[in-house]
Formats: sequence, structure tokens, C-alpha cells
Amino acid sequence: DPKNDPVIVWTNGGPGASSYFGLFVELGPFQVNSDSLKTEAYNKTGIPTLFYNEYTWTKLGNVLILNSPPPVGYSYCDPIGQSGNGTSCGSWNDTRTAVHNAEFINNFAKEFPEYAGNDWHIVGESYAGVYVPTLVRELLNKKEKNELSINLQGFAIGDGCMGTDVLCGANGPGPFYTIEFFRGHGQFSEKLYSEIQSTCSRKELIGYGEKIGKACEAVLQNMNDAIGGYYAYNLYDDCWYQNSLEPPHQDLDRSPSHLGGALNDYPCGGPAALFSWIRHPAVKKALHVASDAYFFSGDNGVGFTYDLTEKNLLPFMKHVTENTDLRVLIYNGDTDPSINSFLTQNWTSSLNFPVEQEWRPWTLDGKSYMGGYVTRYKGDFDFLTIRGSGHMV
Repeated sequence: DPKNDPVIVWTNGGPGASSYFGLFVELGPFQVNSDSLKTEAYNKTGIPTLFYNEYTWTKLGNVLILNSPPPVGYSYCDPIGQSGNGTSCGSWNDTRTAVHNAEFINNFAKEFPEYAGNDWHIVGESYAGVYVPTLVRELLNKKEKNELSINLQGFAIGDGCMGTDVLCGANGPGPFYTIEFFRGHGQFSEKLYSEIQSTCSRKELIGYGEKIGKACEAVLQNMNDAIGGYYAYNLYDDCWYQNSLEPPHQDLDRSPSHLGGALNDYPCGGPAALFSWIRHPAVKKALHVASDAYFFSGDNGVGFTYDLTEKNLLPFMKHVTENTDLRVLIYNGDTDPSINSFLTQNWTSSLNFPVEQEWRPWTLDGKSYMGGYVTRYKGDFDFLTIRGSGHMV
């Protein structure tokens, strides 16, 4: 029911990651994976085959995919135009990106007024933990000036950063929650865990921006050696790596050898198939982009100029929950080593909101089929885990 269903704005993170990844690998109506490169149609045309995604978010609402900031995806800046590379739009930072995205959202609603009155929700993952709340902050600023064109109802952040001084920065937390994550998943011995506790001080382990001494550094290296190899975005991912000439999206170019992946993530082979699909001349033509249009997607600011300027979004999260009617969902895959659910549970609980429902299971069938766990706080603020999922829930 597009006329009445909510509008879900989705953005991937990075900074610099194209949201085509979310659209065609994670949550959109069509999906590419390793089988996309095995069909008869692909053999004839060289265009990876799109498959229907039975878990598409378009069953829930109207999905608006945001590639930001330019030149991410096929977005671009004049005067260089569509052929410009990652540096063709100059430099960006968190504030400038938020202002730009708020302007885009407002203009979209003016251009398509039939959606303006629907419920709007802003959702994203990873560095969108910065993108999403800073965008919401700008939209609230517009609302105060009576300049907001949408009916904003809430936002959600998956496995997200929260600013350079809190999470995803040089001044972020020490290795404490990483240690707890790998210990909690049985990846090294209890004997070694005791050694870490007796060798490293609490300040070294949990201190923000604190220098770690040589003795502690050595025992942490022993832990890393004991853990061995794993995929940084899902501990239990069983996709096989491959060397690839394609620009990586979060190190995700993988062998199209089999479907699989992890319990609640996407099938294998999606990233490599996506790059092949999105750059094909026929696809470019169908998308109404120029034949020489440059498709840009990076991660951690690689390939374009981006300054991480947002230091700490926790005060804003507190403000939103205590002073607005917006609904907030903070969710995390419980097998994500990069931004793990221990970290996220810690910062959400540190806001000290009154608890409405203590940590409890949530289920997919209303009784026993486990989906994960949820803690509900007063003020429409939820922390939720997704069982078996990694970074790309």
C-alpha cells in the first residue's frame, strides 16, 4: 500500500560505501549473489542475474536508497560531472554530509508530495551510526524552523559507530569489549583470559585513547594468535575469500563458489556480482547514467576525502529520547567482531534510561523460534540483537 505505507530511507556507511550494496545485497527487492554469475542469461549477456529477495524491506514500506555523500554510487558534482572519480566533489565531513542529506530528503518530499505525509524512518548501518543521527538532527532543526517537508517518526542504527571519541575512532574504547566478545564466543582459552586480566590494567583495557603497555600488548598478541583467522564482519561467515581487482566494499569481494554465508546475513558472492552488474553498459543505460559514469564505492574514507568530525553522539541520543516523540531502534548482529553487541549494549545502557522491559528473547513465531534479544527503555528507545548475524544484518 505505497500511498499509506511508511517511507524507509536506507544508507550504508563507510564513510564512502555505496548504498547499492544495501539495495542489491542486503534488503532490496532484487538480489545478486554467486548464482547470478552462473545462469544461462549471464552466459549470453554478461549481465549478472537478479533474483527476487523474499526478505525485502519493500514488503514493509517504500524504500528510498540514499547514496551519500557525492560521488558515492553514481551521484556526482558539477562541473566535473558523472565521469568524476572519488575526489571530484571535494572534501566532506559529518556536518556537511548531514546538511546535504537533509536538503535532499526535504527536496525529495517536495518533488514527490504524495509521500511527504507518510511516516518516515531513517535507517542505516556501520558508519551510518553517524550519518543517521546527524541527518535526524538536521531534520529536527528544519522542523524547529517550520521548514521540514516530511513526517519524521523515528530512526534505526545497525552495528553503528557513535563518534570518534565513543566508537570508531582513535580515541574510542580499548580492547576490553573485543576480548569479551571473543571469550564469549569461545575463541580462546580461559587460561589466556586469566593472563590478560592479571597482566593488563583496567585502564589499559577500557580506557579511551589510553596507551597500552608492552606487557599487555604482548598478551593481547597471544590472544590474537590463539583466535586465528576470521572474517572481520561475521565470526561465523563461511564465504570463501578471493583475490579481486575490484575495489573492495568492506573487504567483501568473495568467491562465487557457493551460497551460504552466515545464519542471518546475505548469501555469498553478492559484492563481486554487484560490481559486475552495476558497471555493465546495459545496466548503466537502464539506470539513465552516462556511459562513462564512474561508480564509486569505498570504505573508511578510502578513495575520497572525508574527515570524521562528529566526536560523540550519545548526548544527542539522550536528547532525542527524552525530548522528542521519535522512536529509536539500536540493533546489532551478535556475531559481528568489528562493532560487537557487547560494545553496543554498553553504550545504550550507559544512557541510563529507565528500563520498561528487561533483556528478554524476541521470537519469529511468537513463542520459541529465537530471533535475538531486546531491552526496551522508556521513551521509545530499544536495544536489540539479531541472533547469528554479523555486521550486515
